[in-house]
Amino acid sequence: MNQNQIKWLAAALMLVDHIGLILNLEILRIAGRLSFPLFTWVFAQNWRRDNNKGKLSKQLLLFGILSEIPYILLTNQINLNVMFSFLWIVQTFECIKKFEPKLLVLMLGMIGAEVLNVDYGWYGITCGLSMLEFKVTQHWCIGWVFTNIFYAISSGNPYQIAAIAAPTILMFHTKSTDKKPSELEKKIFYYGYPIHMAGLAAIRGLM
Repeated sequence: MNQNQIKWLAAALMLVDHIGLILNLEILRIAGRLSFPLFTWVFAQNWRRDNNKGKLSKQLLLFGILSEIPYILLTNQINLNVMFSFLWIVQTFECIKKFEPKLLVLMLGMIGAEVLNVDYGWYGITCGLSMLEFKVTQHWCIGWVFTNIFYAISSGNPYQIAAIAAPTILMFHTKSTDKKPSELEKKIFYYGYPIHMAGLAAIRGLM
């Protein structure tokens, strides 16, 4: 399984999650909990390779703004959507690279995510860092399980426990088969986020 296939799987699981939201189907919401960790892993790999962090940040900001109204209409939540979460992850990662002590910078990034009220809050930062350092080791797995259990409890979202299984999918990744996504594919992913939410919100309004 290459990186693009994992990204498409994450997108499919996100769609499943959002369909489960409008239909109130728990099984779909549970499956959808795998989406964010997988997207975060893909994002972490791209961040490591991308030298133009300014362009990346501008894209995330633009599509975060475009997605906010569809996000609110679909979820009935008044907070910043996941594009802003990834934008904040970029800023936090960059600060961790530049400033010391790194643990303090990480903590400030987590606090900032809560203050800004971005989707997934502190968990987004922790998940991003975990996926940046993803290795199937005992310490990593313990940290990952603990993080997801704590987030499920603190957020009151028991479905989040399912995210613990995300690394089992990543174990099928074969780096040698990775290829750079086309510009068309990038546009599909960026534009697909607000468009699919607007469509599902409209469908729910008609139900």
